[in-house]
This record gives sequence, C-alpha cells and structure tokens, in this order.
Amino acid sequence: MTADQFFGLFHQYGLILICAVIFCEYMNLPFFPAGVIMPCMGVLIAQSELSLVLTIALSVIFGLMGSLVLYGLCYWGGEPIMHKLFGKSEKFQSFVDKCHAYINVQHGRGLAFCRIIPVLRTIVSIPAGLLRVPVKWFIGWSALGIAVWNTALISFGYLFSEKILTMF
Repeated sequence: MTADQFFGLFHQYGLILICAVIFCEYMNLPFFPAGVIMPCMGVLIAQSELSLVLTIALSVIFGLMGSLVLYGLCYWGGEPIMHKLFGKSEKFQSFVDKCHAYINVQHGRGLAFCRIIPVLRTIVSIPAGLLRVPVKWFIGWSALGIAVWNTALISFGYLFSEKILTMF
C-alpha cells in the first residue's frame, strides 16, 4: 500500500480507520508499530477537520478493547493459548516471566507503568491475564497507561505535523 492509498483511506474512513488500527496494535498484531502509526495519526488529524481530543479518547477506548482481548484469552485460556499464539520461545517466555514478576510486586500500578514502555506495553496483557489480575484493576490501570502513551505519541504528531511533513 502506498502512502497516497493510505491517505485516501484515511480521508474516506477517518476515525473508523484509526480505531481499527489502534485495536489491532494493542492486540499485538504485526505491522502496527505504535511509535510510527500514532504520530502519523496525529499528523493526519492536524491535516483534517477531526478532533485531537476525540481521537485520543477513541484511541484509549480501542486500545483498551484490544488489550482486553489478549487479557481475556490468557485469563480464560491460560498457558495453552499463550503457547499456541506465541510458540515456546525461551526469549518470549523470559520476557513474560519478567512482566509477571513486576506485576506481582507492583500489583495493578505495574500495569500503568508497563503501558508506557515500548514492546512491553502491549505484551503486558498476557501476564496480567495469566495472573488473573482483577478486571477492574486491569481496566483502570491499563486505561491510565494507555492514555499517557497514546496522548504523548498522537499529540507529538499533531503538534509537530508541519515539521514532520517538511521532512518528507
């Protein structure tokens, strides 16, 4: 897909496209790196008539929804589903174990902190589900961390859209 095709889709579908991309990104699907797509969304919002505040609010809601899918799979499916989704990679298992330990020590607060660390921020839903972190903790602390992360990245793209566009 070319940039022109993507811009065409954005102008046609706007916030629906943003919500779908955010949902997929928080489900940890490949090809949706937040460090690239969220600032780009900010640039697109700055170049359109869409609201920055509404975009950020929807990004938090759909980010939380994508996170809840992974959380739910691991909460109710546990280890077998995790191994089917991510294989038996020792590196990945080590990463999940570290998340697990951090959440255990920090309780729900650890979720909010994990949500602002690249890579860890989407994967943290897995150990949270495996640990059976209470849903109200998961939603509350995740929403806080997702709001901080999404606001920072989308606002960066929005505020610096002119500079970013002159670079290309």
